[in-house]
Formats: sequence, structure tokens, C-alpha cells
Amino acid sequence: MKRWAIGFSIFILSLSFYNISQASVDGMKLSDFNDDSILIKSLLINPKKQLNDIILFPEDSFNQKEAAKVVSRLSLLPNQLLDEIEQQGITIKLFEGKLTDNPTARHLSGVIPRGYQSETTWDDVPGIGGGKTVLVKLGHSEKGKGHGSVNLELHELAHSIDRYILNDLKYNRLFLDSWEKERSILFPNNSYLLLFPEEYFAESFAMYYLSEETKTILYQRAPQTYEFIRNINEKSEPNPIINF
Repeated sequence: MKRWAIGFSIFILSLSFYNISQASVDGMKLSDFNDDSILIKSLLINPKKQLNDIILFPEDSFNQKEAAKVVSRLSLLPNQLLDEIEQQGITIKLFEGKLTDNPTARHLSGVIPRGYQSETTWDDVPGIGGGKTVLVKLGHSEKGKGHGSVNLELHELAHSIDRYILNDLKYNRLFLDSWEKERSILFPNNSYLLLFPEEYFAESFAMYYLSEETKTILYQRAPQTYEFIRNINEKSEPNPIINF
């Protein structure tokens, strides 16, 4: 009887841990939306199949038009890179409300993020990357909407790519050579990107994939960094130009 009770307790603890783990990444998938939904109708490009396992949508009502922009933008990433993101179990969870309402960021409530002013805490920030779950607040993709990146979702996803696929570029001599040579040309007077190579990579990655305009700026001002990003799991597949 005692042995059965111990076994049952272990089962309950395991089940509880499973439920907590599941709750941290719960959400709807692209396949949960029918063709008549606002989300599907608002897509600017056919979504790549990998995104069904990568992007998670809120289970409650949310801005589906803004979500469609995020999906369309991420569909421009090369297939091989999306395959690796999927294989690594990296998910992008879209949310509305406070970032720290999400289970994976709850412990950051009241904490001041690196690079922000003292009155700003993680409760106010629209996104976070670098972990297996990337959090992106809907309607805050553009620069100036609570962040200084050219694009929120690409920048935050790049942090997770850096960590889990590229094995921390801040220790990569080839990348650091590019950063040291081109950082002040690409991002003059931006101490945050000048001091932290991981932030430089994330923003350069966002510039590469956001638009032809930002991609051209990256090429002209930081050709070595441009070439480094071009070679990351990218096959010679054309990326269509999309105006969001």
C-alpha cells in the first residue's frame, strides 16, 4: 500500500510538471483557423508549413490582422532555417496584454531590462527572445512601439537562433571580427548595439529579412555582417518583396 501511494504521488507530480510545461507554450496553431477566418484572409503570402509548429496564437480574441502580418513576415525566412527552428523546438508565442502575464516571463515582473531606462520594467516591454519560447506582442512590430528595433519579431527570434542554432555568436571569432569592424558604421551612437554583439546580430538579422530597403542598408554599411547572415542556413531561394 505504501509503495502504491509513493508511486501514485510520483505520477501526480509528473503530471503536474507536464501540465505546467504545456501551459507555458499553450496556444492555437495556424491549422486551427479555417479559410474564412480574418487571420487566413489577411495573409499577404502563403505561410510556410513549418510555421504551423512554430507560431502560437492567443486562445482568446486577438487582432488577427496584426497576427497575419507577423505570419507573412516570418514566411519570408528560408526553409532550411525554419526547419532548424522547428527542430530546436523554438516557438513564437503572440500575445496581447503584459509580457509578464505569460508563464515563461512571469518571473521578470518588476525587473528592469538591460538597455532600458529605470522607469521601464519587463511588464512594459513588448517582446523577449533567447529562450525556447519567443514572446511577441501583437501590434508592436514596428520601431518605436515600445522598442528600438526595425522589427520586433525578427529581432527577438534572432536571439533564440543565436543561442540554439548558432551556439552563441558572442564567442564566434568570425562574427566578432565583423561586429568590431562594422558596428560603429551600421549603428553609430547606439551604445546598446555597440556594446553587445548579440544585440548587434539580432538587429542585423532583422534588417536582412525585414525589407529590401533595410537589407540594402545592411549590405552597404556592413557587407561583412551581411555576408555572414546570408550564409546562415540559406539556400538560393528567392525571397519575394512584400509591402506590409
